Amino acid sequence: MIAPELKKVKIGQDRVVSYREAGKGPPVVILHGLGGRSESWVPQYEGLSRSNRIIGWDAPGYNLSSEMLEDEPQIPDYMEVLKRFTDALGLKKFHLVGHSVGTCIAAAFHQSYPEKLLSLTLAEAVIGSGKELKEKQELLIAARFKEFDEMSPREVAQRKTPNSLSPNAGSEIIQAAIDFAANVKVEGHLRLFVSLVRVNIFDFVTPLSCPAMIIAGSEDKSAPAEFVRQIANAYPGIEYHLIKGIGHQIAFEKPAVFVELLREQFRNGENQMQAAE
Repeated sequence: MIAPELKKVKIGQDRVVSYREAGKGPPVVILHGLGGRSESWVPQYEGLSRSNRIIGWDAPGYNLSSEMLEDEPQIPDYMEVLKRFTDALGLKKFHLVGHSVGTCIAAAFHQSYPEKLLSLTLAEAVIGSGKELKEKQELLIAARFKEFDEMSPREVAQRKTPNSLSPNAGSEIIQAAIDFAANVKVEGHLRLFVSLVRVNIFDFVTPLSCPAMIIAGSEDKSAPAEFVRQIANAYPGIEYHLIKGIGHQIAFEKPAVFVELLREQFRNGENQMQAAE
């Protein structure tokens, strides 16, 4: 299966969000990470669309989505764009899946709009650097801007992407991941990166309002399993999974495992909703 066609929806203020979708049924919204886009989720569109409407958004500044209005947007700003997006699509209740920095947006959404969620999934969750001293944050930001000043997006991808995969990733997976990352839109990427540096995901932790799952990768250097476990411990009742043999690229390395975990998660959320009715 190839990625579904790219669509756009107006969210007000002359802004749009682009997205892809497949299937019918209870809706699922998937939020990509820094290196992702709506086409990251081809295995999910294919494997889950028989029972659910799978919607992959493009964060502001990615694909055809409008850039953020703020000079230095924060995670709550992205979260409010997500709210506008889901409202524009007419979604009353939905499953929410976040990957990497998308988990910060998802956690913020769960905190602010718990009544909207059928389930919450935090895949390879990141903490952010918001607890670090401002001087260290500025160094992190300056280093990322310097990379894109001195190198092309493809050169950055060739340098950084292999490190985001497990040591066991084959050459075809590595090359596919590099090719994907090379098509990044730099401005949108950098704005989202700054928001990740400024955030602390624990600021958004609140008692769970729905079935929730958190996933770690055993070889993940961006979201080490011990840090993901810390996030899991902050959410009493969350279901924790450790997938062996993957880095920070779950969609490239273990897509079938991810699909099966999500299928069970969605079933749990929908059963709980039916029981409450």
